[in-house]
Amino acid sequence: MRTITANGTTSTTARSNAFSKLIALFLAVATTACQPTVHASKENAMIQLNLSVWQLIEDIQAASFTLASVEKLLGQSLIEQTQQSTVSFQFFAGQQLALAGNVNVVDIDLRLPRSTTSNLGMLALHLGGECITLQQVRQQFSELDITDIPRDGSPEEATTFTATTTWGGVSFGFQEKKPDCVGYLVFNPGQ
Repeated sequence: MRTITANGTTSTTARSNAFSKLIALFLAVATTACQPTVHASKENAMIQLNLSVWQLIEDIQAASFTLASVEKLLGQSLIEQTQQSTVSFQFFAGQQLALAGNVNVVDIDLRLPRSTTSNLGMLALHLGGECITLQQVRQQFSELDITDIPRDGSPEEATTFTATTTWGGVSFGFQEKKPDCVGYLVFNPGQ
């Protein structure tokens, strides 16, 4: 909008202000749209489950191995990791969990088959917090087979002990970076 000033010239100040506000609004919207999406609770707090790790293992083996049942057991909606998902499998991740006994689930990796495969999928839970020892695992599962050993010295590699149950396989990984404590659990139904 043009305005006439005291000396008789015209000014486009209002138009410049409107254009500047429009650019600022556009930049604000563009910046917000480029922010990563966080899939967690408002407080981004750990989900508290009133279960021991042993109760969680029993509950997973007692339930059907579907997205809905795993989400119900873990007390949350899992988010598909579309960049990792393949033609054969859908990958899902979830929020951290606090279990009884100061054991934490720090990473959830659920892999469910699409109709193109006969594999039943798997669930990996990476643990933190209170140490769970091999002796404690043997108190719950007396028959364990060593199913994997470290090969190249990486601290992430593990000696894996697997219990075979009527449900499937439950594996306990003792990683080289902390060899006396379970680093992760892996559930393989039907194995």
